[in-house]
Amino acid sequence: MFAQDDAERNTLSQSERVAIRSRLETTLAKLEATAIFPWRDPLDAVHEENRFQRDSEMLGEEGVLLWQRFDTEMDRLHATQFSSELRSAGSTN
Repeated sequence: MFAQDDAERNTLSQSERVAIRSRLETTLAKLEATAIFPWRDPLDAVHEENRFQRDSEMLGEEGVLLWQRFDTEMDRLHATQFSSELRSAGSTN
């Protein structure tokens, strides 16, 4: 499995690497600019995370740094989701 991942990563053209990096950076910029959890359905966040992880793995070591940034932003956004849910629950009582 990992050998296949390495083979796929090593066959990426420079333009493919640039396109993937650009897509990941765009996603990060959107998340960093977002104050609260942006998905109505938490499953949408899981799909976003899976896409980001798959693409970041294709970039090898460079992708590791992007993944760390993404993970930090997701932790921050998940924390806002739970705090806003608590506020909503408290206001209905």
